[in-house]
Amino acid sequence: MAPVAATELQIRVANSRLRVGQFSQAGDAVTLTQADATTCGAACLLAARLLLEGRERCRLGRALAAGRAMDSGTPGASAHTGALLAQALNRRQKALQRTINRAQGGAGPRLVPWPRALGSTPWAVARAMSTTTTRYHVSWVRDHGPHWQTQVEAMRRHLARGRPVLLLTGGPLGLDRGAPGLAGLSARVCGSLVVPRHYVLALPWSLIGQRDPGPGAAHLYEPGSGSVRALDLLAARDPRSPGPRQLGGWPRILALLAPAEPD
Repeated sequence: MAPVAATELQIRVANSRLRVGQFSQAGDAVTLTQADATTCGAACLLAARLLLEGRERCRLGRALAAGRAMDSGTPGASAHTGALLAQALNRRQKALQRTINRAQGGAGPRLVPWPRALGSTPWAVARAMSTTTTRYHVSWVRDHGPHWQTQVEAMRRHLARGRPVLLLTGGPLGLDRGAPGLAGLSARVCGSLVVPRHYVLALPWSLIGQRDPGPGAAHLYEPGSGSVRALDLLAARDPRSPGPRQLGGWPRILALLAPAEPD
């Protein structure tokens, strides 16, 4: 069988969503969202690769073309482009998730327990990002501390140079009603324990055709909804209450996964 030609795909922000597709007719583009509850890191990694790497867009285009070839005899097959693309995106996320998880036991603090329910460790995600562009590392932060403004400014310099930055968000256990074993913990304990729960991706404005959102702010891709919205990262947030939707509903930023080289 002759090799299937790749379908040329693009990734862009449309209607405040990160969309992937051909953008030639209705239904041929879809919003990039995480495949399941634990693939937020893989979704952010895939978004970064699609923005930065032509080979990742080609890989996805070949998967879509292969799906179309198999579906070519189905009546109305052209209308299935969006569904086929969504399936290809989900499969690619899960493949990236498996690759990330295989690296979970590598470099990184061995004494820090990381339940599988929390998804991928930040160290493994940073290593995966390092294969896309320059080397990434994990910096734990206090988003209400005295150094936060300096850290945000450094992050924005990376964004200005076209390099995405991942944010690991979270909050007190009391905000996570579905957390295993939560019913047996006191309200005081639940309110004092802060756990990492979600990844979002700060996007370079030059890569998404947007303007600089201004000092202290960033355009954030939230993989749960696929939305891209600006957020003032220096604005005060109640650490005990639900956070903004740009952070996946979590109030705290716990770590930055950013290029390791000087900004």
